[in-house]
Amino acid sequence: MIAKAKAIEHGSRAIEYALRESKKGVLVMSHLVQNETADTIHKEFLELQACNTRCKNKFIRIEIGIAPGDESKLKHNDLERICSEFSKRFGFENHQWIACTHRDTDHLHMHMIVNRIGLDHSVYDTSFISKRAGKIAEEISREMGLTIANEVKRQSKYRPEVSSFERILARTRIVKIAGEVLTGHPQSLAEFSKEMRQKGVDVQEAVNKKGNTYGLRFSGYGQTFKASQIGKEFGYRTLLNTFSVNKQAVTQDMQVKDQKQSQGRSVGGSLLAGLGAVINPGGSMRGSEAQEREEERRRKLKKKGRKNGRKL
Repeated sequence: MIAKAKAIEHGSRAIEYALRESKKGVLVMSHLVQNETADTIHKEFLELQACNTRCKNKFIRIEIGIAPGDESKLKHNDLERICSEFSKRFGFENHQWIACTHRDTDHLHMHMIVNRIGLDHSVYDTSFISKRAGKIAEEISREMGLTIANEVKRQSKYRPEVSSFERILARTRIVKIAGEVLTGHPQSLAEFSKEMRQKGVDVQEAVNKKGNTYGLRFSGYGQTFKASQIGKEFGYRTLLNTFSVNKQAVTQDMQVKDQKQSQGRSVGGSLLAGLGAVINPGGSMRGSEAQEREEERRRKLKKKGRKNGRKL
């Protein structure tokens, strides 16, 4: 069980919300209150509050959450006991209050609306009231054998450390198994994966969107690791180079790629040669002759520029 509390100003809304039928609200218990409807209960609260005009937040709202595992244990008299204990430990003997259950969410919870102005016209001190509500909820839960929220919170706080220890243990076992399998000199990645699977560890290929394998994952003992987390020798490329069958396949693939590239170069060379033939079909013009013609052209342009008064 868990609880929180706060001093509020708009008590009419809080009372109406607590008793709202759409929230499946049921009035569990009331104290120093004669009526049962939201409007009439609010009027009773206002009669006492008229005696104190200086206080601004004249209502207290307490929300009590019940753990899912405790709902089936609690009967109506148990809910009444919880409300009475909260009233007693908060010191609400001289204060009006109502308590309602809500079942509009997945879990049962309760709302207590308290008149902060007491029968003696005193104002209830709400300093650290939410912290006090949590402490009272823990005390009542312990006495009634209910789930204690703070203990659950403490367990969840240390859960990552426990999980980390389990992960370290699983990694140690997988590293040991992978080392033993590798020392048996498997001939291929498929054979390595099969032997690992027989020992309780799955080796899966990590594939990108294009369908290309870029790595390996090792799964076992409830944990999954990248190949790099198991060891450098278990990387995808490293294992392919280690196994003779895979190494031959990779070599053949590289040879096929080299042949395709060389064919592409030869085709490109022949195309360039043909293109040269088209440009110079006779093949009679040599490089020196072309150079001489270019120099002659430049001299004529230079001479022409001098006649026109320009300097090239």
